[in-house]
Amino acid sequence: MRSGTRALTAILFGLTCAPALRADAPATLSGRWSATSLTETWSIGDWGSACGPKPSAAGERGGTATIEQNGTELTITGVGHTFSTTSCWEPLPGLVRTSHSASARSWRTTCKSPPGDPRQSSLVTTLGANDQQISFDETGQYQFVIKGQNCTASVRRTRSFRRLAAALAPQPTPSALAPATPTAQTLTVAPTAVPSSRMGDLDMPTPKVGSSTCALPGPPARIEVRPSHKLLRPGESFDFSAAVLDSHGCRLGIAPAFRLDDDVKGVNVSPTGKVRVDDGAAEGEHSVVATVGARSVSVKIDVVSRERYDALLAQGGYDPSGASTDAAVARLESDSVGARSTVLEDDSGKRRTLFVAIVGAAALVLGLVGLVLVRRSRKRVLTHSVAPVQVAAPPPPRANRAMVCPTCREEFPPEAQFCPKDGNRLLPLERGTSVGPTGAVCPVCGQGYDPGVSVCPKHEEPLVPPLVYAASRSVPLVESKKICPVCGAQFTGESQFCGSCGAALVPVN
Repeated sequence: MRSGTRALTAILFGLTCAPALRADAPATLSGRWSATSLTETWSIGDWGSACGPKPSAAGERGGTATIEQNGTELTITGVGHTFSTTSCWEPLPGLVRTSHSASARSWRTTCKSPPGDPRQSSLVTTLGANDQQISFDETGQYQFVIKGQNCTASVRRTRSFRRLAAALAPQPTPSALAPATPTAQTLTVAPTAVPSSRMGDLDMPTPKVGSSTCALPGPPARIEVRPSHKLLRPGESFDFSAAVLDSHGCRLGIAPAFRLDDDVKGVNVSPTGKVRVDDGAAEGEHSVVATVGARSVSVKIDVVSRERYDALLAQGGYDPSGASTDAAVARLESDSVGARSTVLEDDSGKRRTLFVAIVGAAALVLGLVGLVLVRRSRKRVLTHSVAPVQVAAPPPPRANRAMVCPTCREEFPPEAQFCPKDGNRLLPLERGTSVGPTGAVCPVCGQGYDPGVSVCPKHEEPLVPPLVYAASRSVPLVESKKICPVCGAQFTGESQFCGSCGAALVPVN
């Protein structure tokens, strides 16, 4: 009898103390946390004048954050934009998550730009946590080329979170013990976060749903049209999405008017942005213009056959519907719609124009002086000479200049546009000038780059000299032919890229 009583007492004691023991160690990270300010450290590499203003540390204020844990993933709100551990903190337009790992107290996410995107970005976001503290760290690499100039930079962002002490829960009342009346749950939708515009034409921030930022919207700051490029097959139609936004990303309710830049048979564009392609429309690339007042932004549509459509999708840079992942953006200079855009414009252009005007005026004056001297010398010859003066025939017109590859320095005929060996865009060959340094080639894809580029933006591999890449390739025993999947031109087996459009060649079956 005593042993049964002791066993019952132990069971009651365990049931009474178990909740207290579990309360000592929080089983979830959900709750209110104190966040430090976000620290940014930028490192600038190559940055030409065409790249625009250099990125600088913007940072972000600290404050109180709310963390909600769902399974092993976290959602953080209250400081900056809404952030989830399933993505990178700075989701640039077109950025794609390539890897993600999560455990009970650590997270790691990698995001990169698609291979075909001219602006290559790579982000790695990591978080580590215990019951009282969370550390955040993100590194980013950015590399792109504007007007032949390299633009490279890297950044590191850090911040930490500390758990705030929870308030004591009130004692339950009899009414609280009664069954609660079912009510509809309130669903809070977190908008897609868009990073601040620190580099080039990146988008400006989008305010959170329910915030008072958009209650009194500001003046127009930009026109945005998505996507910037769309593939269409004959018989298809598509609706472009356009908006006029203020500096905080709030929509102003102004609808741009769309039109086709050129009259094309079989392609129609409505003022609302709906594009229709007839069944018999010819292939080709066309420009669609969205206009608000005196300011406009252009997007591209590419009418392709069904065979080329699949080939272009396989090259990357488009989603399954044939739309690019980026947007076309035009920024406004002043507070009124119709102001001019100031993207990549500065006072250096005015100075260059003034310099060219001065040099041109000086050349014109020298030419006039030379003409007067020549006429005087001819009069003197006619006065002292009996024989008629024979005027030499004008020299024959110069032939078209040949083209040269800036990577391998191979010369090509004037009609060529791309190097068939490394795919780099050809440049006019200036005779009589000294030969500059050669470019380099990616050892993975064989793509050539101009001098000054050291890392392939697509594969993040160090570039090698063209001769080293050529020596590493195996020489085929049988001569084969290759074809361009875009324009259909055929080349020999040693060519890697199309000389007309620069697309990667594929073997002819």
